[in-house]
Amino acid sequence: MHVAEKKKGKFQHWSFLAGGATTAVGRLVAHEGVLEAIWPYSGHYHPTEENFMEFISFLEEHHVDLTNVK
Repeated sequence: MHVAEKKKGKFQHWSFLAGGATTAVGRLVAHEGVLEAIWPYSGHYHPTEENFMEFISFLEEHHVDLTNVK
């Protein structure tokens, strides 16, 4: 899993994978280590709802508390 702050002109998610295949992509908001919001948005990869749900399942399997996540 790769998460980074988006900064124009810097390393981006597509740089990490060189445009290759991925399970899920999107954006998230976290504050002090607590996940607050997550959504499947990417202008490059165009994730599907299935991709997003697979990622949600990954988070649940790794005991991420999604109770208050928007």
